[in-house]
Amino acid sequence: MESMQMVTVVTMDRAGRIVIPKETREAQGIRAGTKFLLVEGPEGRLWLQRLDPKELARRIEKELEGVDLDPLIAKVRAEVRPLAAERYPILRRR
Repeated sequence: MESMQMVTVVTMDRAGRIVIPKETREAQGIRAGTKFLLVEGPEGRLWLQRLDPKELARRIEKELEGVDLDPLIAKVRAEVRPLAAERYPILRRR
């Protein structure tokens, strides 16, 4: 079944806030504290995507299934260690 799309006009207040209509919040399960990703697109377009950490983790796991990450992890560690030691001298002793 295809989901219905809701289209409405919203206004930004002086503090830069945009209110998501109550009907949309209820339909989408949006509560105070919900995190969103705001993406600026071409021609003045803006996209607002709700961030769901569990869903994001599930999608990443699915996409990386069967991928050997050990070489990438080793490379990142090798690059990060000197940078961390430079910024945090206490790490040089380890």
